[in-house]
Amino acid sequence: MYVHIGDTISVPIESIITMVHAKGGKSHKSPIHHYETLEYITMVPEEQIKTYVVTDDCVYGSGISIKTLMRRIDEFYSIIKR
Repeated sequence: MYVHIGDTISVPIESIITMVHAKGGKSHKSPIHHYETLEYITMVPEEQIKTYVVTDDCVYGSGISIKTLMRRIDEFYSIIKR
């Protein structure tokens, strides 16, 4: 199953490694700097990024909050458990 993370991009839920709140940005204190070797795609201007979504092969800068993304994933799992 896929989750829409912004703009025209949806990623397979299974490929998501982690989602990081973007408050710290790409600073040295943020865990996102550990993924610098991956391709980096932003869907909004840098100052509007709310969440970094790290997948197997890419880091996405999303304008959607981590809370909303988690709700979407939780809704999917609640549907398939019925």
